[in-house]
Amino acid sequence: MKSRIVVLALLTLISCRTKQHPETAPIVGAREAIAIAYVGVPSMNIYAHPGGAGEPVTSYGYTETVSILSRNGDWVEVRTVDGSGWSRANELIDAPTVEKILKDPNPRFATTPAAVAHPGTRGEIVLEAKVNTDGEVIEVKTVSNTTGSMPLEAANAGALKQARFFPMVQNHQRVTFYYQHHVFY
Repeated sequence: MKSRIVVLALLTLISCRTKQHPETAPIVGAREAIAIAYVGVPSMNIYAHPGGAGEPVTSYGYTETVSILSRNGDWVEVRTVDGSGWSRANELIDAPTVEKILKDPNPRFATTPAAVAHPGTRGEIVLEAKVNTDGEVIEVKTVSNTTGSMPLEAANAGALKQARFFPMVQNHQRVTFYYQHHVFY
């Protein structure tokens, strides 16, 4: 019985020594990137095939780096954790554009708030939006309202709540931020 255990232990040791460790194993079928680009939209969906049919297989966030493996018309194949997928080429930006974005401390709308018309009203509504790291408005507070119309204030707050911002990136990290929105009548 002891001899079987010793033989089994020796076989296990020998098999462990002959295995390649994952960090030194060659990557079979690895492809070189033809370009490096950056995500220029709040969230970029990656699909299994060019054309965007079906559900996205993954997504990348604003200013993230992607490796481009190939191009097919308006679509680019990008490297993913699981291999590769396809995204729209027009959702990518170059390095100088990313550097400019990272240096600009001002929030930018990806989707602007809908205009709320109210003919004959005069004044200003000032709203403050709290925006999360994905660029979604998560809270709206009224700072001032000189129009005297509470329904108009509520409608503008609702419109701002539906807006979307490009995520704010500081020191290469997405951050929550506040934005003051002025509506004049």
